[in-house]
Amino acid sequence: MRTTIQSQDYTPALDATHALTIERTLNQPSSCRLWLSLPQDGSLPLPSRNQALSVTGEDGTCYFTGYIAATPLPEYVGLGLEGPLYRIGIEAVSDELLLDQLAVAPARAIAATTAGSLVQSLVTKTGATNLSTQALALTSSMGSFTPEPGASWSSIAGKAASQARAAYRAINGALSLAAIPAAVHPLSETDGSLTLADLSFNSGTRRALANDISVCGEHEPVAYVTEYLLGDGVTTQFTLGAAPYSPPQSQSIIIRELFNESAIDARVWSSPGGYGFFSLGAGGLVMQGGSGTDGDTMLSWLDPVEMGGTLLLEATGVSLAAGSTGILAGFFVGLGTLASCTAGFQVTAQQDLGVVSLQPIVKGLPTGTKYTVTAAKQYALRIRIHCPECERTLSVYRSIGDNGVVATGGQSIPSLAKLQFEVQEFVNGVAGMPVTLYEGSIASLPAACTVVAASSLNLSGSMRALSLTNLGSGWVVSTPANGSPRTRRIGSVAQAAECRIERAGVLIFNTGFVPAVGEQIAVSYRTVGRALGHAVNATSQQELAQSGLPPVVTWIGSVTSPATRSSQDCRNAALALEQAAASATALWSGTYRASRHCLDSDVWPGDTLHLTMPSIDLDAQVVVRKVALKYRTSCPDFVEHQIAFANDWASDLAIRTNASVPADAWLPAPVAPTYLANLSGLTVTTMSGSSVTINTGATAPPGGGFEIRRRDFAFMPGEDSDLVMRGSQPTMTFTRVSACDRFYVRMYDGATPPNYSEFSAALFFNLPLGS
Repeated sequence: MRTTIQSQDYTPALDATHALTIERTLNQPSSCRLWLSLPQDGSLPLPSRNQALSVTGEDGTCYFTGYIAATPLPEYVGLGLEGPLYRIGIEAVSDELLLDQLAVAPARAIAATTAGSLVQSLVTKTGATNLSTQALALTSSMGSFTPEPGASWSSIAGKAASQARAAYRAINGALSLAAIPAAVHPLSETDGSLTLADLSFNSGTRRALANDISVCGEHEPVAYVTEYLLGDGVTTQFTLGAAPYSPPQSQSIIIRELFNESAIDARVWSSPGGYGFFSLGAGGLVMQGGSGTDGDTMLSWLDPVEMGGTLLLEATGVSLAAGSTGILAGFFVGLGTLASCTAGFQVTAQQDLGVVSLQPIVKGLPTGTKYTVTAAKQYALRIRIHCPECERTLSVYRSIGDNGVVATGGQSIPSLAKLQFEVQEFVNGVAGMPVTLYEGSIASLPAACTVVAASSLNLSGSMRALSLTNLGSGWVVSTPANGSPRTRRIGSVAQAAECRIERAGVLIFNTGFVPAVGEQIAVSYRTVGRALGHAVNATSQQELAQSGLPPVVTWIGSVTSPATRSSQDCRNAALALEQAAASATALWSGTYRASRHCLDSDVWPGDTLHLTMPSIDLDAQVVVRKVALKYRTSCPDFVEHQIAFANDWASDLAIRTNASVPADAWLPAPVAPTYLANLSGLTVTTMSGSSVTINTGATAPPGGGFEIRRRDFAFMPGEDSDLVMRGSQPTMTFTRVSACDRFYVRMYDGATPPNYSEFSAALFFNLPLGS
């Protein structure tokens, strides 16, 4: 075994009193501890902190590479001829120490990415370039991932790798990521590679086999509410009928870039093909021309953004010189060309004169009003996007059962969206009234987009700041008496908004924007519920019943990682867990001790041991979680491996659970329900006196239709006092009976009993009858 420090061979100085120990843990940094007795002649210098250390076997196996993490400490061992003698203790941490010593740039939820791309992004966020990332190519889908603020790189990367049911490794100056099992090590009592005396299985009562799994998740958006209010010219605050769904406060600000550093932060911004056209100066982001090729010169946010809820993208302090062309403040999908711009501001220059104008882009096409800008003024550009679906990509849950690896989830949720574009002019710091350039909707909003600050054909100017904020799930449209509907700008006063929706369920209009007498206000939002899921392993229950045992064994708890943001996430998590929980091998954990020459290769966490034991009719694989290597000076090398293993249900791996159940969880959740599409596109077409006409925006399934009730979560066949009406046509007319009516609408089919939409489209009225 050869030990080198700073490329100098310290093998002869290894102290035999203590074993050289290398400890490896799944998706955590490895550590190496050793002791040196340095020669008195000074031929080997005393090692120091941050020096490189490597341990290599005589057969070329690289057991450890890393850096001395703490100042080496002396231990007095006696008195020699030349004075006191010391043994030097060395502790090193594997190569990712280089990343852990750097701060990871803050990031919110990273959407619609792969495991390899995510870990690569995390490396980029440290700014480090001294570790190779070519082996980060794992394409397992990650859904949405939120890095923990302030955590070390290895902690965040370990969590990401675990969610992908993968193992990351840092050795020899390179990072790698591989799905579990990264390698399979056969151990058989038949050929003598398995020593039964060195194998032990653990038993525990923390969890038992289970075939009826209930999963509790986070608070989720439920009913699609449109609430109607009436202005009186005085009232500025309106209490809503329910608390609107909003993401956690910590996740409301997605991007906040002031462009006030010495250089563009390459940890969060990507500028392929920038060619020096973007820089930072006194005015913020400085744009100085472009290559002239569409999509070739861009400054884009590194992480994809989930396009759910109500988003506000705002570019402030924008100034443009004559002749500028390109795109500012855009959401892009794909290559970054005009055709792939979902929403943004196109900058064009009038031929010959060079006069610059702004115009909204929607789905790659110029749309709405053109607005002429002048070089002497600054502007704020804002895009508000309202998507009724707050979760656009489902989380992915992975486990393993008797039939192999199980993976559920990861699908994208389609959704329509409403858009509002505006520009606001500033003269000497004084703001003018925002001008709306476009209001409209699109039938299909991408689940995730890349935010682009600027895509330059030939942009010349500056941008003071760029921000992206999640405003929750609300959207406000008002209609003056005898007037036309218009979208109210939602947000803060600093965002030139007219109104805001508080988390407590209050709509507040800012000074100067109070609804007039008779002005009708329509507030769209989602209500709040608790995400729940339930799955049953019928095969396991049948097997237990046939054995004369109680067939149902339940487990109820919460899944904390990957995030369970919706009931669909909880159902997917429950489906993955029931496969693992009902498997006999899923509870196996234990240890195995072997020397290196008894193994086919070096063993790392994330590998599996394939145990073949005909004496007890056992043939199974177990996942390696920890490996401790011990070596004492010997020739040939004798390296002992102490291996700890555990399968998914014995110890959480890709799915992290706890036994807590939220107080507001309403159990039991249904098992494998069939849900029809939600009526998220339902609209009110006319309101006349006490009559309301709606269009559900959907076609009824065969034998089914649409059901309207006065109470939510009470949909069922038959007649009762809650039922308002049923119909099979998308257009339905019904009668209001009070000033504060509530109606809930779901689609149903011809099954017996009928299947319904998962969540209601709800209409809340706070309008006097006849209004």
